[in-house]
Amino acid sequence: MNETMDQAKAEAFAGRMMALLNDAFVGMLVSIGHQTRLFDTMAEMPAATSDAIAQAAGLEERYVREWLGSMVLARIVSYDPTTQTYVLPPEHAAFLTRSAGSNNLAFFTQYIRLLSAVEGDVIRAFREGGGVGYEKYPDFQRLQAEESAALFDTALVEAILPLADGVVERLRSGIDVIDLGTGQGHAVNVMARAFLHSRFVGVDFSSEGIEAARAEAASWKLPNARFEVADITAGLPGQFDLVTAFDVIHDLAKPRVVLANISRALRPEGVFLMMDMAASSRL
Repeated sequence: MNETMDQAKAEAFAGRMMALLNDAFVGMLVSIGHQTRLFDTMAEMPAATSDAIAQAAGLEERYVREWLGSMVLARIVSYDPTTQTYVLPPEHAAFLTRSAGSNNLAFFTQYIRLLSAVEGDVIRAFREGGGVGYEKYPDFQRLQAEESAALFDTALVEAILPLADGVVERLRSGIDVIDLGTGQGHAVNVMARAFLHSRFVGVDFSSEGIEAARAEAASWKLPNARFEVADITAGLPGQFDLVTAFDVIHDLAKPRVVLANISRALRPEGVFLMMDMAASSRL
């Protein structure tokens, strides 16, 4: 082992670790700003005092003031010490507010809290093996649904489905469709509303997600959408003309098994439409 240490490299790494720690804490505060709608509130305001911002957001001024101080130090919010006012620059609001749609990067900082909550379970899995079940992530379904809703609302029918040649025309005529890992079922409901002659089923092993999916389908009065709690590693419930899997396959414990099940469940001329990360298992 070479015991000679490059002091410059050591100091650079220490600096990186300090930046990592600072950014981790800032990320949690950005999540708070998203969940309390402070970013949304400030985006609609001119430069204002902490008291005015707190009143507009319906929050306690003391907490808002401390949060604003952190946002200023993180160079997310601008501060004028002469007037003691804060402003969210429009260039920053474009990536921090709900009006930004899928560009709202503040939304994703909520996953920090989600992952932190299961740290102990993950450490236990390191030592004992096994996995950490989805039920350990209480907000996962809600966050995933909120994340994907903007995409499905704006692009599913108009941009994603047309990527598979002939699928839109067949959907208009009427076919049988299953969506795997449907979560809270928003993709199924969007498709069912757009293609009333087709029949849709969404499956997921989360009963919580399926209940939410059924509630949305009922509120939209969709006669052609249904949802089932199912384990797709055991097979698919029937034969289908179209199988969809939106951001699902990479999360599966047994993707090869599920892909084989999909192949068996497709009718002749059936189509499998998978949307997933362009990633590799190789480092």
